[in-house]
Amino acid sequence: MSQNSDNPNEAYEFFNEAIGHFKAKDYRKAVVYYSKAINVNPEYTKAYYNRGSAKLNVKDYEGAIRDFDKVIELDGEFAKAYLYKGYTQMQLKDYKDASKTLTKAISIDPSLTKAYLNRGTVQLKFKNYELAIDDFSKAINLNPNQASAYYNRGLCYQKLENKSSAIEDFTYSLDTKPGYGPALRARGKAFLSAENYEEAISDFTASLRKRPNDVSMLYYRGYAKLKIEDLAGANTDFGMAIQIDPTHENSLKNKAITSFKLGKFEEAAKDYTNLIRVDSKNPDIWVNRGITYLKSEAYENALDDFSQAIKLKDDFAEAYFNRANAYSKLNKNEKACKDMKNSAKYGYQPAYGHISSLCN
Repeated sequence: MSQNSDNPNEAYEFFNEAIGHFKAKDYRKAVVYYSKAINVNPEYTKAYYNRGSAKLNVKDYEGAIRDFDKVIELDGEFAKAYLYKGYTQMQLKDYKDASKTLTKAISIDPSLTKAYLNRGTVQLKFKNYELAIDDFSKAINLNPNQASAYYNRGLCYQKLENKSSAIEDFTYSLDTKPGYGPALRARGKAFLSAENYEEAISDFTASLRKRPNDVSMLYYRGYAKLKIEDLAGANTDFGMAIQIDPTHENSLKNKAITSFKLGKFEEAAKDYTNLIRVDSKNPDIWVNRGITYLKSEAYENALDDFSQAIKLKDDFAEAYFNRANAYSKLNKNEKACKDMKNSAKYGYQPAYGHISSLCN
């Protein structure tokens, strides 16, 4: 051991003091004392390793990699140095090199559960779902009590559209770590995708107890309620989501739909107005608001909206059809006839049955 001090125990003293700071989560001070230990003993492998870990905790990723590389230089079989170097490379989004580094860690020590877990995460990033499943499965075999391994494997199954296996893994994750938020939210979406709406609502509700302002969970729960025809409940959830994020387009759209289905036409018109503020170039939204105006007998407003839709899309058959209906309500039959013919011209089948009655 090369020493830069007359006191051979000084490096150990600095090292032990650094451990105390590390345990107290004062990682910057730990770095200082590990550095002092290294200054005394430049070949102090464990000090480099621990300093790398401390630097990792303060997000000094480049510095951490330098320390882990020094560990590997001093001891090429130090598997955990490869493990944490690979993890650090992941933080830098250097996934290709991270995969190689983690593979090296596994080759030295095949029992490193975290190496499989991290490499699986890299494969998930690369959309190599089958390879990721293999790594997560190995991690689970080594340690069956890892909620994140089940969760990530469930994500892979979900990407492969294996809904039952995804739900099973998210459930295992929650069994391992009850209330685990990512798994709860993911299982809710998996239930929704599998059309198990009641189960989805239950998971979204449980998630919202912990995160009541989670816009996506409010939206998904509202959507699940819409699917089971709980229109009032869906309308409430979409409204709550919009209160938190007034620009959440899916909530705005579905709030308008549920308001319309509930016969709340004035409210639906307001909902579509809010949606237009977010997406004013979408002709479908103008048509939908126009239809709500038709329902509430605000025919001039309806005409304006259908005309705007046609301005945005001049062959919009449904817009011509509905504008024809608005003109008819205002006894402007010549204009109604012209629009109905245009609707038929552009291929809207219901228009054909109305031409004879409007154009005589």
